[in-house]
Formats: sequence, structure tokens, C-alpha cells
Amino acid sequence: MASSYTTNFGIEEMATGDQTSTWGDTTNFNFDILDRIAAYKAVALSDAATATLTVREASPGSGTENLQDGMFRVIKFTGSLAQNCTVTIAPDTTTAWFIIENATTDTGSSGPYSLLMKQGSGGGASVTIQNGKNAIIYCDGAGSGAVVTNALADLQIGTLEVTGAGAVDGAATLGSTLAVTSTSTLSGKVTHNYTSSARMPSGTTGQRDGSPGVGDFRYNSTTNEFEGYSGASPAWGGIGSGAGYFKGDNGTTGSSAGDIFRINELALDADVTITSTENASATGPISVSSSYTLTVEGTLVII
Repeated sequence: MASSYTTNFGIEEMATGDQTSTWGDTTNFNFDILDRIAAYKAVALSDAATATLTVREASPGSGTENLQDGMFRVIKFTGSLAQNCTVTIAPDTTTAWFIIENATTDTGSSGPYSLLMKQGSGGGASVTIQNGKNAIIYCDGAGSGAVVTNALADLQIGTLEVTGAGAVDGAATLGSTLAVTSTSTLSGKVTHNYTSSARMPSGTTGQRDGSPGVGDFRYNSTTNEFEGYSGASPAWGGIGSGAGYFKGDNGTTGSSAGDIFRINELALDADVTITSTENASATGPISVSSSYTLTVEGTLVII
């Protein structure tokens, strides 16, 4: 009776009484397959738009070594690419899983290039692995329409600690508080979809950032105003109601007019230049705090 072979890796299953005196060789070949299932290999890709990762021969031979690169569980793809490469996992009936690293190098003008891991000849879903990234994937072995799935696409985890750089390419939904203990750089637009308020940094004048950047925004608890950093003189300037307010019949209102008395502070706590094209006025007496400068090139009237 002829041998049969397992669906996923082609491990030979000898029939009862078969391969007298040679069954040991077949067993050793099977052990070689099992050895790969728990191991790693670097696989070099040719510079082409397609490649095949074979897990199991379509027709394994009896008493022979049916070894394939796709039998390794951890595969590091190397080689130079001038375009994205679609890697088809064969055959389309295997339900194997892999840890894949895209370690290819870039020879094209539009790189770095990605690997598209797919299975089957149809339009089943694939997984794209960016250059320099890793992914855990598995195949459903459903024939021509087989699907390759990213096993970590919907990862649920209790605690995540990122000790290096973290990049989020898609949407991120937080169901609780996000605590950031160091500098965070956002290269895209941040949209808040709630109706309460956003908490801004708050501190005294002396607690301003030692190396501010244009566009920095905070609440100054010394001057009781919001302020922004422009990089010009004055480097820090009041924003909104903190820049001055009014008092009168309507009580205390913000920076828009509508009452009788315009209120200004007694001490200048920022570098200010009134340029030659500007006129300014204030109610005195006014002092300039230590380490700050008031430069008047235009007209300043103190009442």
C-alpha cells in the first residue's frame, strides 16, 4: 500500500508493513521536516515582482527528502528589490503560520519596497509587510480564494510598553487615559471629538520651556493668561482673554470690547518691541520686570 502525506507539511505516513528495511530513512526525512517547523531561515528573493514560498510539495515522493523553505516558521526575506514583491504561499491548501521579516534592500527609485503575502490564485486577502517590519501571519488553506491574515491585526493586550520608537500608521482608539511621559511628535492633524475641554500645560513664567519652538501654547499662571511663542519679539505673547480684559456694568469680560474699563497689568513680563509702524498705549505706572526689554521704535503713550 502506498504512503499518504499530511496536508500541511507533507510528512510521509507509511502504510502498515511498508518500506521494510528502509522505513528508518523515511522517518529521518520526517524528522528533518519537524526540525524546520520550529526553526528560522533567511530566504533571499530575486529582484522580481513575484515569488513563491513553498510549504509542501504538490506531490511528495515516497522515501525522499521533501524539504521546502516554507517549512520554517520564522523567515527573514533578504535580497535587493526594485519594486514591491508578491510572495505566494503554496500550496493553497496549507494552513501554516509564519513570523515574517522584510529585510530586503532597495535598488529602485521608489523604495523601500513591501512584501505582499498571499495564498491562492484568486482574490483572497493578503498581508502587506513594510520594509524593515515584522508580522505574524497565517493561511486558511481555502484553495484558490485562500486568505492570508495578520494574526496581530486586532491585538488585545493588557499592558504595552514601547521602549523604542512607536509608529501608528492607521487609526488609534483609546478607551482610557493615554499617559505620555516624554516628548511626543505628531506629524498629522489631531481632531478632538468631545464637547468638554482640552487640558493645556499650565505653569509660571519661570517654568516656561527652556527651548521653546514657534507655535508652543500654554497657560501662564503668573500672568493668568494663555500665551503662545512666536519666535519674534515679543517671543511669548498673550492669547485670548489673558491678553487683557474689561470691567464695568457687565462684570469682568474677556478680550473683546463691550464694557467700560480696559484692564492692563502693572509689570511687563516679556520682551516687547513696538515697531516703527505701530502705535501703542497703556495705563501707568508700568514697570519692566528684570531680564525683559521694552523697545519702542514707534509711538507709545502711557496715560
